[in-house]
Amino acid sequence: MSNDSPFAAPGNEAPVPAADGATLQAPPPTGPAATAMAAPAWPAAPGAMAPGQAGYGGIPAVPPQPLRPNRVLAILLIVVSAAYVVLCLVEISALAHRVSLANQLISDPTSVTLDQADSADSTVSGLSIVALVVFFGTLVVMGIWQSSLRKTFGPTGQYQGILRQGGYQVFRVVWLVSIAMSIFLRGGGTLDTPQDVISHDHKYMIYFGLRAALGVLLIFLAVRLMRVTQRAVTLAQTGYSPDAAQFLQQ
Repeated sequence: MSNDSPFAAPGNEAPVPAADGATLQAPPPTGPAATAMAAPAWPAAPGAMAPGQAGYGGIPAVPPQPLRPNRVLAILLIVVSAAYVVLCLVEISALAHRVSLANQLISDPTSVTLDQADSADSTVSGLSIVALVVFFGTLVVMGIWQSSLRKTFGPTGQYQGILRQGGYQVFRVVWLVSIAMSIFLRGGGTLDTPQDVISHDHKYMIYFGLRAALGVLLIFLAVRLMRVTQRAVTLAQTGYSPDAAQFLQQ
């Protein structure tokens, strides 16, 4: 069929002889016809995304590096927090004993000896110092563990989400309240009379009760953070990307 035929399909024209004996080829098709000829109509694979489609396609991605949270620090935080709770309860018991001696001294000044009063004072003071040292040790371990978690999950963008799921905000509020209460109590009054001792010790019993609750909250936080981090590690080991792991943890 000649090139002048009106029935020649576009793109199927016969070569046109050139004047010098060469053969002229028809220009390649452009537009939608070229796209249809270039892209074979293969069926899309399950879970694959179409061209121009954004989002997670359901295919796990290999994480850039293995996640290894430090479980030793978590266990150490649990142990130190439990020791702090015990010390706070013992301190409450010592304060209650000194209040009992002060009440006896008010009702009968001869019923309490000087040695008994000095022993009660020394016990309360010694326990307070030990509890304070253990509390600061707990904060140090907590800070080191936080730094370890930030180093592990910070590059993947999961650090803040893990703290939020672990309940770290609640711990921070209780910690700030206990510090404010400590500053308030240490700035109040003297212990010149037995009644001053009773009033002081009652306040400090409440204070150490709050501190014991803070220690229990630390234990809960450590256990919960261990579970959350282990879940994040499990998802990463199965091949899910950080975005997918964070979505599945919600």
